[in-house]
Amino acid sequence: MKKLALLALTAAFGLTSTAAFAADTSAPVAIHKAKKAEKKVKKDASAQKAQAAEASAPAKKAKKVAKKDASAQKAQAAEASAPAKKAKKVAKKDASAQKAQAAEASAPAKKAKKVAKKDASAQKAQAADASAPAKKAKKVKAKKDASAQKAQAADASAPAKKAHKKHAKKHAAKKVDASAQKAQAADASAPAKKAHKKHAKKHAAKKVDASAQKAQAAASAADASAPAKKAHKKHAKKHAAKKVDASAQKAQAAASAADASAPAKKAHKKHAKKHAAKKVDASAQKAQAADASAPAKKHAAKKHHAKKHAAKKADASAQKAQAAEASAPAKKAKKAASAAK
Repeated sequence: MKKLALLALTAAFGLTSTAAFAADTSAPVAIHKAKKAEKKVKKDASAQKAQAAEASAPAKKAKKVAKKDASAQKAQAAEASAPAKKAKKVAKKDASAQKAQAAEASAPAKKAKKVAKKDASAQKAQAADASAPAKKAKKVKAKKDASAQKAQAADASAPAKKAHKKHAKKHAAKKVDASAQKAQAADASAPAKKAHKKHAKKHAAKKVDASAQKAQAAASAADASAPAKKAHKKHAKKHAAKKVDASAQKAQAAASAADASAPAKKAHKKHAKKHAAKKVDASAQKAQAADASAPAKKHAAKKHHAKKHAAKKADASAQKAQAAEASAPAKKAKKAASAAK
């Protein structure tokens, strides 16, 4: 085994040495070839650039010529439009001069209008001054008439006011008499009220005596029933003690039952955990299956929708064709009628 390992090592060393020698000898040749290829590529690229420049030279010259022609056309257009611009300026000057002449011509008429307005305002002021005394006289007369009417109305209503005062005095006198009668009636009923108060006091005293007798009877009855109450309390205590013992026994039984059922509860919990883990795994698998089948479902739904849409289009086109066939005779008849006209 050792001899075989030594032979394998010597063979591997020989192979590596030969590969390194071959690499040392072939490296300069590969570098020289790569440099030549780069030079060739650069020459080809420069030649292509020169050809492209020669091909684009006529287009550049044509662009320059077009720019020169455009500038010359602009200059010609400016020279052609110069007289029109001058004419516009002259027309503007003439229009402004005409406006100034019209303003000068209409100035006397404007001044006459202003003078007429001033005269009219002066006449209005004179008329107002002339009518002022008449207006004052009218106001004074209207005030006098109104005061006279008020005085007549007051004189006419005086008897009614006197009668109202007389009636008010009679009503006040009647009220005074009624209050005096009430006071007399109160004085007359005072002995009866005193007697009623005395009777009420006697009745209250009788009630107090009756309540005192009831209290004495209740106290005597309580004293008589005291031994029976004590016996009842003793029986109640015994009954409560029995209840406490029974509840303690129940608690012990429940504790022993709980201890007995603890292993079963643990086993049930363990089974429930396993069942929940299985449910989680099943839901995860369902979700993965749903994600995997979603593209297929979407594709199927798209195909179904496309089929429905195509069927609807076919039905609509068929209905249109039927309608066109049905309306063709009518259209022909209309054309024939229009041609006959």
